[in-house]
Amino acid sequence: MKFSIKRSLLLSNLVHVTRAVSTKPQMPILTGVKIEVNQKYITLTSSNGEISIQAKIQTSSDLVILEQGVVVLPGKYLLEIIRKVDAEMIYFIRFEENVVKILADRSNFSLNTLDTDAYPLISFNNNDHMVVLDVLNLKQIIKKTTFAASLSEARMVLTGVNLDLTDNKLLAVATDSFRLAQKFIVMDKTPNIKVVIPSHNLDELNKIIEDIEENVEIHFSKTKVLFKYKNILFQTRLIEGVFPNTSSLIPTNFLTEITFHKQEIIAAIERASLFTSGEATNIIKLTLNEKGIVEIYSTHNEIGAVLEEVHPIKCSSIIPFQIAFSAKFFLEAIRAFDSPEITVHFTGEIKPFIITGEYDVNHLQLILPVRVA
Repeated sequence: MKFSIKRSLLLSNLVHVTRAVSTKPQMPILTGVKIEVNQKYITLTSSNGEISIQAKIQTSSDLVILEQGVVVLPGKYLLEIIRKVDAEMIYFIRFEENVVKILADRSNFSLNTLDTDAYPLISFNNNDHMVVLDVLNLKQIIKKTTFAASLSEARMVLTGVNLDLTDNKLLAVATDSFRLAQKFIVMDKTPNIKVVIPSHNLDELNKIIEDIEENVEIHFSKTKVLFKYKNILFQTRLIEGVFPNTSSLIPTNFLTEITFHKQEIIAAIERASLFTSGEATNIIKLTLNEKGIVEIYSTHNEIGAVLEEVHPIKCSSIIPFQIAFSAKFFLEAIRAFDSPEITVHFTGEIKPFIITGEYDVNHLQLILPVRVA
């Protein structure tokens, strides 16, 4: 195996591929990146059992292949080497059976290889059940939903985002039973498919898909989903189980609807939760008084209390009431909106409320309140 490659080209692809390198010692071979050198291209492959990523780089003036071959190199050290060297071109040479030389200007690295035969066979197969989505919409779906998925594995299906492709619509929902995030987009044509994708795997995908001018092909199979973006293949396992029907949870009748400047309400809640931010509950109280002013209050027995007044943009009905909820959940929800103004639709003091944004089409957040004395 012998080839030379432009450092910037290799580094940009390695950064993506090594996101799937395993950090678990149970399978040492998965800590490596498999490099396959063919006549007209090279592939970089990694997998941790949860996700698998492959980058394909075609020959050009930036990649010259002199000798074909296959090696598995330790992913962590390979990435650090390419990051640290200053050379414009980097040369890879199979020096011995178990050693690869990496030459970069005056730097000379010898890197021991891992057992190529022990590397698992990973198939990145297309599937007839496929949709094409632009990067911007896919990033919006991920940004607006994954944070609401559960961190507890007690109900594994809730650790993922449910994608429901039905009637020319893609509906994405995540919930941890205390809050819910929902976003849907209308499509020209969709297969009838329902899958649950691990939320943290979607977050990793979101770090790779950067060019909003591009499209992503999404191929669905029974146990996996394959995302094809530029020269990158990103494959994730699916979560088994039936995702709960959440449509009935979303209220349609409201006690009052209050519109805020997004940044103003964020700042007020951040200040109001200063004394409770270190606690698991992180509970604050919101009160609408008879003058239409919103008061946000929190207290801590050992530290003190905070009271913030917020003058909303508008309020559909001035009906005095009080509600308590998690400041953390509220802040995460409204930060998912791109609109400069957000509207909170309250249904009562102990009933779920939803949040919408003027320019965030087909997107809502739902939060369950908490009972306090």
